[in-house]
Amino acid sequence: MSGLAWFHALDLHLLYLINQAWNRPWLDPIMARVSDFDSFKIPLAVAVVLTLIFGGFKGRQLVILMAACLLIGDGLIDWGFKLSINRPRPSETEPHLRVLSVHEITESVPRHVVKGRSFTSGHACNNVALAMVGCAIFGRMAWFLWPWAMLVSYSRIYCGAHYPSDILGSWIVAIVYAYFICKAAGWLWQRYASQKWPQLYARHPLLFPLWAGWERPEGARPV
Repeated sequence: MSGLAWFHALDLHLLYLINQAWNRPWLDPIMARVSDFDSFKIPLAVAVVLTLIFGGFKGRQLVILMAACLLIGDGLIDWGFKLSINRPRPSETEPHLRVLSVHEITESVPRHVVKGRSFTSGHACNNVALAMVGCAIFGRMAWFLWPWAMLVSYSRIYCGAHYPSDILGSWIVAIVYAYFICKAAGWLWQRYASQKWPQLYARHPLLFPLWAGWERPEGARPV
């Protein structure tokens, strides 16, 4: 068996383990809800507004950087992968999977026409990016975002929406682009903030004081 065939066999084995062998009736509604973005639209909108009003500098920084991650990461990079790789979802090609939503549980039936949107997982990428940005800004206070990203990612396999390899690849993609977005933001802040907003820069000379190496360009004065 070739390496690619072995990896695909392992991918399928894990998929069916998580989706079928490891499912539990009490887990079904939890995983379906965690995996359903529509359930979080209103709470997220309220959280964003409250953060912009009461979150201070760091809270607004989180919102702005996550907006960048959504525009660049989700809107360009993730969709670029989806369109170029065009991998079908497991629920479109694999038989007898449990396909969960908040409204129903159905069984997958392979189709001739598929959408091909399995890689990358937007759910996984967005929540991993949130964990990266949150920890870059708040440090250990934001550690809980990693278990949440893991739960959301696991739910996508559990619900039959993605292969395990989709999730693994999505984590790598999101960590890379979130890192470079934060690094670029820190560089731009060092480069321009002292001129544009000198008082604000004096109070916050580094966007990421815990990870100062992310943003200090060569030749910049130490803080």
